[in-house]
Amino acid sequence: MSKVKWTNEQLQAIQEKGSNLLVAAAAGSGKTAVLVERIIHKIIDEKMDINKILVVTFTNAAASEMRERILEAIYKKLEEEPQNTHLQRQITLLNKASICTIHSFCLEVIRNYFYEIDMPSNFRIADTAEIALLKQDTLDDLFEQKYEKNDENFINLIETYTNYRGDEPLQELVLTIYDFIQSSPFPEKWLEEKLNEFKIDDSINNFSETVWGKILIDHVREGLEECLLNLKNIHNKMQPYVELAKFTNTISGDIIQIEDAISTLDSWDDTYKKLNNIDFKKWPIDKKVTLDLKEEAKAIRDRVRKKVKEGLCKIICKNSSSICSDFTQMYPILQNLCNLTLEFAQNFAKCKKEKNCIDFNDIEHFALKILLRK
Repeated sequence: MSKVKWTNEQLQAIQEKGSNLLVAAAAGSGKTAVLVERIIHKIIDEKMDINKILVVTFTNAAASEMRERILEAIYKKLEEEPQNTHLQRQITLLNKASICTIHSFCLEVIRNYFYEIDMPSNFRIADTAEIALLKQDTLDDLFEQKYEKNDENFINLIETYTNYRGDEPLQELVLTIYDFIQSSPFPEKWLEEKLNEFKIDDSINNFSETVWGKILIDHVREGLEECLLNLKNIHNKMQPYVELAKFTNTISGDIIQIEDAISTLDSWDDTYKKLNNIDFKKWPIDKKVTLDLKEEAKAIRDRVRKKVKEGLCKIICKNSSSICSDFTQMYPILQNLCNLTLEFAQNFAKCKKEKNCIDFNDIEHFALKILLRK
C-alpha cells in the first residue's frame, strides 16, 4: 500500500508540539486525517499512550468515527511492525481513551470527582423544560422577596427598567444577563470586570480615552473614512466634465468638512463639535445638465449625508462632560442590576442542588472547577 504524501503544512500540523495549533481548511481537505495522523505520531514517535490524549469532537457520531479511524490507523501501523508491543497495547487502551464531546468529557470528570465540589454522586442532568421552569420560579421568588422587603435598590431597578404593565422587562433582563455570562469560564468575575469598566474616573476629561470612547471613536472613524472614500471616488469621476463644476465643488466642500472631522478624532469634544457642525450645502439645480453622472453623484452624496447626520452624529451626540456625568449616574444602577443577577444565580444554584440536578452550563463550570483544583 502506497504511503500517504503529506503537504508541508499538513506535516507541520502533524509534528508540531510545545505550542497551540489551529488547523483551518475547507471541507474534505483532510483535517480529520491530519488529526488522526497527529495522534498516531504521538503514540509511535513520542511513545505516548492513547488514553493520555484528550480528543474532543462536536458530536457523538464524530467521536465514534474518530475512534474507528484511529483504530484503523493503528492496525495499519501494526501490519508494518507486527512485533510492536506498544502499538498492541494501544488497541486495548483505546476503549478507555477520552475521544468524546466536551460535555461527555466534563461529565466524566464530574462523576469521578463529584466530592471535590460537594455534589452527591447520584446527581442528574435536568432537561431544558425543567430548567426553564426552575429558573422562572427562582426569579419569581426572588422578586417577591424584594417586594416584601421594599428593597430600595430593587425598587430603583423597577423604576428604571419597567413600566406600569409589570416587571417582566427586568426579569427578562436578569435572565438575559445570566444566560450570557454562562459562556464565560468565570461568570461572576467576568461580570464584575465589565461592571468596573463603567466606572469612569472623575479626572477623565476626554471620553475617547475610555474603553467605550475608543470603541465609538473607531466606529465613527470607519464610517467617516468610508464616506470620504465614496465622495472622493465620485469627485474624481466628475472632474473631467466642465458642466458638472458646480456639483463637483459642492462635493469638494463635503470632502473638506469630513477630512476636518477625521483630523479631530483624538479628541472627543473636538470630534463632537466638528461632526455635528458638518453642513451639507443644498445640492445645485441645473436642468440643462443631463449627464447621468450628476444623478449618481447626488445619490452617493445623499447616502453619505444620511450616514453622517442620522448615524454617526447620533453616536457622538454629547460632549465628554455630559457623557461622563451619565456614566456616573448609571454606574450605581448597573451595580444593582449585577448584584440582582448574581443573587439570582446563587438562588438558582441552590434550587438545583436541592433537586439534585444540574444543567448543561453546570457541566462545563463544575468540570473546570474540579480541574483547577487537581
